[in-house]
Amino acid sequence: MLLVNDPSTVEVTKVACVRGDEASLPKLRKRIDDDLAGEAPVMLLAFTSSKIPLLPVLAMLEDAYPGAVVAGSSTSGEFTHEGDGSGSISLFALSGDYKIFSGIGAGLSTDPERTVTAALAGQPTEVSGYPHRTGIVLLDPLAGHGEEAALILANQLGDAPLVGGAAGDDLAMAKTWVGVGSRVLSDAIAVLTIFSRVKLGIGVKHGHLPLSKQLTVTRTDGSVVLEIDHRPAWDVWLENTKLRATDLGIDPNENPGAYLLRFEAGLRVGHEYKVRAPLAPKPHGGILFATSMPEGSVFQIMESDSSAQVDSAVAAARAAHLGLGGARVAGALVFDCICRKLILGDGFAPMIARVAEELGNVPLAGFETYGEIAMNSGDMSGFHNTTSVVLAFPRDQES
Repeated sequence: MLLVNDPSTVEVTKVACVRGDEASLPKLRKRIDDDLAGEAPVMLLAFTSSKIPLLPVLAMLEDAYPGAVVAGSSTSGEFTHEGDGSGSISLFALSGDYKIFSGIGAGLSTDPERTVTAALAGQPTEVSGYPHRTGIVLLDPLAGHGEEAALILANQLGDAPLVGGAAGDDLAMAKTWVGVGSRVLSDAIAVLTIFSRVKLGIGVKHGHLPLSKQLTVTRTDGSVVLEIDHRPAWDVWLENTKLRATDLGIDPNENPGAYLLRFEAGLRVGHEYKVRAPLAPKPHGGILFATSMPEGSVFQIMESDSSAQVDSAVAAARAAHLGLGGARVAGALVFDCICRKLILGDGFAPMIARVAEELGNVPLAGFETYGEIAMNSGDMSGFHNTTSVVLAFPRDQES
């Protein structure tokens, strides 16, 4: 869907970010209108707890703002610059001189390429006068093809940078949702392309270090790792994290999904680690991952402390700000792993406040994900875990 704006009337980007419960939606709309100071939004993103049906929220926004692209996902936590919570809705509204397109495709678990192609159907590769293109993607991580989808999407978008997040379901690990307008689907991917007159800023950073020795994936079934070093994967995970979990007072039997997201997998890439999220134990000792872990993959189980999590999130914000080339920030979208919330606890909201401060004390909104997407031209991998991904919008739009 194309949004038509009059460039002569919009010179500055404005961002409104609000959060509340389902009953407060009318008040949230009023706050958006006030914060945008009369400008009509061109894009609205809604991030809703799995306890709140996504479709009615998107339908309400689409009805209230008929000129805007509306999209969203289910989450495992919602936040703005004003704080975080669960069981709530966070909304990101953007006004300014942008051309924005959107689409959604289903069937990610069986045919990632066809699903991505369907989501991009009808979206142009260029728009005259808007030389910068940025992709935003929301996907179902339980489909198990996050990495493949990101690579396919990056290939089809060419040199356009790509950011986004994997939907959540409040750690139930049962079903997640993404939506564009009145279409809300599971096993799906939603893609928005933003054409802008000036470049947007992107930052990405994780704060994890190795905990275990090197381990090898020896048997898989799709995105389920069955064996590590020829032993049941769940047994190996428990064995290698037992001492640290005891120190932290964490019981894997209370919430296995949350336990796994505290101790993720790290694949060495040069001097860095690509972090991969184990989502849930499966029958017979397997572990479901958010993306594939091919047989033969060598990895280490990772961990992080609170200070490293805060520092990495602030570093991602700094990189996004620098990516604007000195321009002031109007506001930002943040895709942040649920692992960071699990580690920081009550320290998560102060961390978000520091991210907003790093960007110039601007509004921001986002959600706690089961995986993050960040790719620039030439990257060979774009699906991340335990990572903060920040997309910053410049206030001034003159090129």
